[in-house]
Amino acid sequence: MPRKRKETEVFSLSFLDCVCCGFGAVLLLFVLTASRKADTMDDLQSQIMAVIGEMENEIDLKDKEIENKKLTLAFETQRAKDSGARLDDAKKRHTEMDEMLKLLLQQLAAIEEELGKLIADKENMPTQEEETPIPIPNPDRRQYLTGFDILGEQVLFLVEASGGMTADTIVEATEWVEKPERERRDAPKWKRVKLALKWMIANLKEGSNYKIIFFNKDLVPLEVGFGREWFDPMDNNLTVDVLNAIDDITPEGGANLERAFQIVNELPVEPDRLVLICDGLPTLADSYTTGGSQVMYDDRVAMLRAAQNALQLNLPVNTIMYPLMPDPGSAVHFWRLANSTSGAMISPSEGWPDI
Repeated sequence: MPRKRKETEVFSLSFLDCVCCGFGAVLLLFVLTASRKADTMDDLQSQIMAVIGEMENEIDLKDKEIENKKLTLAFETQRAKDSGARLDDAKKRHTEMDEMLKLLLQQLAAIEEELGKLIADKENMPTQEEETPIPIPNPDRRQYLTGFDILGEQVLFLVEASGGMTADTIVEATEWVEKPERERRDAPKWKRVKLALKWMIANLKEGSNYKIIFFNKDLVPLEVGFGREWFDPMDNNLTVDVLNAIDDITPEGGANLERAFQIVNELPVEPDRLVLICDGLPTLADSYTTGGSQVMYDDRVAMLRAAQNALQLNLPVNTIMYPLMPDPGSAVHFWRLANSTSGAMISPSEGWPDI
């Protein structure tokens, strides 16, 4: 008789099938999830690599830009060095030309002085009965000594009385500025200026008149007696008063040549000769401002042009310059001023005038 199958065997097979199916489902789910994560990671990695590529490109561009900036900076630096070298060379040549012109002017003054001595030896000069207040070895040497034409009817002297008229260098002049007024009036350079002024007063022709205006930042017209402003060089008593008044002037401050030239146009009596005594280019002007605390060389040249424009009268400008060094170019500019007005310009030696 056949045996019956056990019921347990049928149940066992069904359970294993379920277990296998469940495991397969889990495995399939895991595979699908892992695949999706892999795809997501691949996309993220692609995006990251794209961003990295863009950043690398941007870095390359920045590196090239920095390299170009470095090349431009190196070029500009070299060009600035070259420009500075050319500027220094131009300043050096300018200074050399200024020194050469100054030397030539001094040599010219020495030649004229020697010529005056030779002429004095040949001529028999009449003795003066009345002693003049300014002893001059030989008055008729005047034109040969200076080359100036001061034999006018109305001679105007414009004398700079700035702090720079106390010494030959800026350093020394700065030291003199700190000294009392009495000592500044006895400064060696200022004494030379006063001697030159006295010399020319003594050499004015009979019948002429002269006026003296000192200038620094202000104007100081010289007045003697009862407000007299034009003086007779042949009046000895008046001349003594004038010389005493000159000795009372104290050099100080800057120099406003424009204001000095402007007053020439406003004088009631028009001069026909102008003698300017100065130390170089002006440091002040009414119509020109520097825009800063320092006055540069170009500013001073512009101030001289402003002064020339202010002088409206057509008369010779004769300049005696006592240079304040270093002041490159001043002599050239005043030589041009003298040349354009049919005047003269000298830079005298320390021994002039010999009175």
